[in-house]
Amino acid sequence: MTEELKFIQVGDLAKGITENILPESGDLAGRSLKLFFEDGSMTQFHFKTFSLLCWQVDTCIGKEGLAEAVYRATCPRRGIYLVDYIDPTCRATAVTLVLDLNTQSALSVVGTLPSEAETRIDAFSRARQELELTAVAAQFLRAGIDRTVDMGTHPHTTTSELVGKRIKYVYSKTEAYEHIYLNPNLYTWHCLEGIEKGLADTDRCHYYKIAEALYLFVWREKIVPTLGVVLVDLEQMKTTGKLFGYEGADFENLTNAPIGAHATLLNKTQYD
Repeated sequence: MTEELKFIQVGDLAKGITENILPESGDLAGRSLKLFFEDGSMTQFHFKTFSLLCWQVDTCIGKEGLAEAVYRATCPRRGIYLVDYIDPTCRATAVTLVLDLNTQSALSVVGTLPSEAETRIDAFSRARQELELTAVAAQFLRAGIDRTVDMGTHPHTTTSELVGKRIKYVYSKTEAYEHIYLNPNLYTWHCLEGIEKGLADTDRCHYYKIAEALYLFVWREKIVPTLGVVLVDLEQMKTTGKLFGYEGADFENLTNAPIGAHATLLNKTQYD
């Protein structure tokens, strides 16, 4: 008899996929950066130490108070950093920053997990109410670093360059997945080896091109509330990023786990 496949919480999944993560970078420690966002706000970040940052937001209606958080930074390419932290000022919210010091450009992803009540709305009801099937929210904002920037010439743009590719990602000796990038809005994931072996689903996703053959890929799962944010480097065939979700089924504790994988391009489908 075929064994029943089970979806698991992010806290359990994260335990087995940290073997191939990039080492943390301390390059930003001691630096201050002002990010001028496309919505007119400005946030000043100060990386106080290797792992602690503080920030202050300046909006059109005034300055917001100082806040601080523990962060993790990796450097997939020279001058490009992925910074990630949980925002203690908001409910179930994590922030990922792509800081491109080569072009003085940045991209922010603010992800918020749904409340327990929001997860209780079934897929049929969400469709009838014209809601997204996933209750995980993500906001994308581009910015200039230490300068305002013309958004029409911002180098971080949405892209379809991953569409059609099928890529295998090996996270550890025991965990491997494949991604099939279907179109600009959807992709399919499939667990080849590991705790979710045999599971697959198709979820909402977003693609941004950061540099040549370097892409920010974000996905929002609809069954177990999960936000994935990774930089996919198709030159070095490596990824760095995170999985954000709840530790367990009680909606009390958060997991914001670093992930990384070695990538192999399996094939590419070319559409007419």
